[in-house]
Amino acid sequence: MHFKFNIKKTCTAVGVVFTLACLYLLYAVGGLASNDVTYAAPPAFVDEYTSNRYGIARSGTDDDAIGNLTKDYFNDAALVRNTIVNGESPDELIRRFTSSDKATRVKIAAAFGEVNIKLSHDKNSNFDQRRDEFWEKAKGHEADMQNALFEALIVSAQEKTRTYIPYTLAWWMQEDKEKAVDILAWASQHHNDTWVRRFSVYYVAQFGENEQHASNVIAQSTHDPVFRIRAHALSQRYRRFKETIFGTAE
Repeated sequence: MHFKFNIKKTCTAVGVVFTLACLYLLYAVGGLASNDVTYAAPPAFVDEYTSNRYGIARSGTDDDAIGNLTKDYFNDAALVRNTIVNGESPDELIRRFTSSDKATRVKIAAAFGEVNIKLSHDKNSNFDQRRDEFWEKAKGHEADMQNALFEALIVSAQEKTRTYIPYTLAWWMQEDKEKAVDILAWASQHHNDTWVRRFSVYYVAQFGENEQHASNVIAQSTHDPVFRIRAHALSQRYRRFKETIFGTAE
């Protein structure tokens, strides 16, 4: 009888745990507590850099000035491609990245992000070598380029357009990774585009090397209105749990 009683207790405990797990999945993945994505002020260091670099008190674009800065950049994209793939002089590209005019910086940065992700997945572009050659020529301008990419990501959130800048910030801009992680953590919560939010969650949680950001991003993305992002946040939580128990795979 004592043995049977333990079996009953075990079955009851398993049933309770299973029920709680189902309720959590329904709560998290089912979107019962999902929140709308709303724009919020980005990290202050973007404006601070612009102010110090160009002597401009505020770099943020006013609402009535928002247009198509992160959409209409065909000529800029052609310049980026010619500079990287064809090995043309980067002088004009750098001039646009370091222009005191925000619209100029935003357009070239948006184009830079778009071209980079395409070339990265083009096996015929010899991109790895071209990329290294480009950065050698652009040495000394990395901080200016990174901040322009931050600005363009923020403007794309204001304009509600898709951008692939997070990909460039994640895999290209490693000289100030902490700022890149900060801005992607912000984008994971406040950018309207689902690709931007999902990629930002993925990078910050798995490669950002910032425990506070990782935990916050996963917790907040559990309430994302898009199922795919909620599911990804749950998978990241599960991955972290496994690594805690079994360690990180070599």
